[in-house]
Parts: sequence; C-alpha cells; structure tokens
Amino acid sequence: MAAFTLTTLSAAIDEWLENDFWGDTSQKNNIIVLAEEKINSTVGIAGYNTDTASSNFVAGANSITPIADTVTGPISPSYLKIRSQSGTESDNPWKFLLLKDFNFLQEYAPVNNTASRSEPKYYSFYNDVDNSNQVTVNLAPYSDGTYSYELNYYFEPTSITAVPADNTTWLSTHAKNALLYGCLVQAYIFMKGDPNLIQTYEMKFMEALKALVVMQGGTFRDTSYNDSDNAPNMMAAQ
Repeated sequence: MAAFTLTTLSAAIDEWLENDFWGDTSQKNNIIVLAEEKINSTVGIAGYNTDTASSNFVAGANSITPIADTVTGPISPSYLKIRSQSGTESDNPWKFLLLKDFNFLQEYAPVNNTASRSEPKYYSFYNDVDNSNQVTVNLAPYSDGTYSYELNYYFEPTSITAVPADNTTWLSTHAKNALLYGCLVQAYIFMKGDPNLIQTYEMKFMEALKALVVMQGGTFRDTSYNDSDNAPNMMAAQ
C-alpha cells in the first residue's frame, strides 16, 4: 500500500466508514490530529518523535535551555545524563539524573553558594508558554563544576494536516496501519458509532502500534501498552 497523503487518508476514512459528512465546520483534520497525538503519546521511535540535545553547563548553574531553537512546541524528556569535564572521559562515566517536581528542587537546593554546590542529582522540566514554549531544565543541587549533558526527549512531529495535501509524513509512510486505524477510532467516536465496532478498531489500532514498535525498534512511553514486565519505564513531563 502506498504512503498516505492527506488527500488519500481523508478519502480512506470516508470509504471505510461509509461517511462523507464531518460536521458543518469539517472535523476531519481534527480527527486526524487526534489520532497522530495518540500515536505520539504512546510510542517513542528514534528518527520519528525522539531526539537528543547535548552541550555543557558550568559551575553555579541550576538550569539549561538546551533546545530552544530546534523544536517548536512542547516536548517531554526521556532522560537527562551528565558527565564531569574534569579528567579524562574514561574517568568520568555518564550519570543519569532523576526527574523530580520543580518544588522538590527548590526545597532541596534553595540557595546558590559555593559550600552547597555539588554534582547535580535531580532535574525538573517545563515548557515556558510565555516564551514561545522554550524548553527549560532545572537542576539540583547547583553545579559545582563544568559538566557535559545529554538530554533525550520526545517531541511532536509535524502533522500531515499541516503539509501540502499531496505530501507524506513519517507516520503516513512507515505507520500506515496505525495512522488509519487511529483515525477510524476517532472518526467513529465522532459519528457516535457502535461501541463494539469502536472496540474492534481500538484493538486493530493497538495491534498496529505494537507491530510498529517491533519493526522500528522503539518503545512504548507507557509500559501498560507493553506485554513485557521488563519494559523500560519512560518518564513523562511533570
């Protein structure tokens, strides 16, 4: 099956559900966006909706803004790790920080003085909606030296509804089944369809997501979607 474009995906939704009316203001694009967001919030796949930012921070720092110009819109962290720049790399292995609530960080390290500085152990994360969703990562305690960091994060890729109607996206090319069944679920809910059929579409949607994760070597962001008790526990934004 060829990759979906917005035009062919919209036509497929109409034909599968034998419906060509989606409200006076046409909810079709909203239905597609809801399906894409469901996929984005469920899976993490390298090259699709995960990426890595890296740089350095210095002594006295308690925050970093690592990817303000590379991603538009909110993101969420998978992990943050740091390594001291003192000595050789072999002497300074990566250490993973623990994700905590921002209030915890404020109580744990309320002041910045030389005596209380240490290697950061915790971080919190937020998107500043007053500053074009600039990503900020706070650290505690305040840094006692210069460290390299690597932040792995999830982001929301461009929707197929936001590209030219004859263009494709990663999802519409590599996750056609998941995208189609996700759209059918949202569309049939909009149509107030039979609950049993909605469950069938949901089941097919989850089967497609699991096949996608296996094929792409990705992970489920919520381990409740994974059959394995040993699935990695990917942390969500606070």
